[in-house]
Amino acid sequence: MFTLSIIILALTIEYFYDDIKNFRSAIIINDIFSLFQNKLNNISLIKKNTYIAFLILFLLISMIIMTLIKSISLIIFFIVTLMIVLYCLRTNQYNRDMEELKIKLEFNNSDVDKSLLYRLCPNLKQTRIKSNLNSLIIQNLFFNSIANTFGILFYFLLIGPAAVLTYTILNTMIYSEKFKLPAKTRQDLREYMYFIDYIPVRLTSYTFSVISNYDKVIDRINNLKLSNNSYLSNVEFINQTGDSVYDSELKESEQIIQIQNILARTLIAWVSIITLLSVSGILV
Repeated sequence: MFTLSIIILALTIEYFYDDIKNFRSAIIINDIFSLFQNKLNNISLIKKNTYIAFLILFLLISMIIMTLIKSISLIIFFIVTLMIVLYCLRTNQYNRDMEELKIKLEFNNSDVDKSLLYRLCPNLKQTRIKSNLNSLIIQNLFFNSIANTFGILFYFLLIGPAAVLTYTILNTMIYSEKFKLPAKTRQDLREYMYFIDYIPVRLTSYTFSVISNYDKVIDRINNLKLSNNSYLSNVEFINQTGDSVYDSELKESEQIIQIQNILARTLIAWVSIITLLSVSGILV
């Protein structure tokens, strides 16, 4: 019940305490990375693979620290784990951003702040598309729910808080402007992200069939048109599957409402399964 309690408590705190987003600054991650560079960047092997080495070392050190904390006190371990999950699990923050976009579109505000659009879908920051950007953002809400919710839940269940924090750091490195990465390095990290997001993307997509029209969703999954780029294939997989569960002919604000409902029901399905696993003793 430990895992379930952390998830429920984190979702509840975030729902009622909107200001928690002020503590999720990418500057914290950037400072940790800078410290790593200053201390270990003189090692040739690390210097050649700076970002991957940082992620691997951070994961290992975090796992060791969390193991030590757990051996000292379960209460402290619970508090630290909760803080990590609160930092990484951004379900309600993401939903509030969607709500803000929906309200602006309802009032026919064609000049929607680009910062809001790219906060919702940072994977589109480099897009060259100038027209129908709102429609593209709406379509990509499904993919970006992975980094904010479902990827976090998956790796928290699979490995624990250290993995969740490392997963969030990797996403921050790829999308945050705080990290001035060379284009090739960013592309390499996206290739690694393909493997990391592979299972969460597919689990979430198949969950759509459970909470929506099963036949329609499965038919779409069986007829996906994916690009040869591995990273983009993940994006296309969940976005194209998501296309089958909402009506793209509706007004943009109404499309967002439908997507919010779909993602909320998907989260409920995940939490229900986690509850079942906890009650049955499979999860602690």
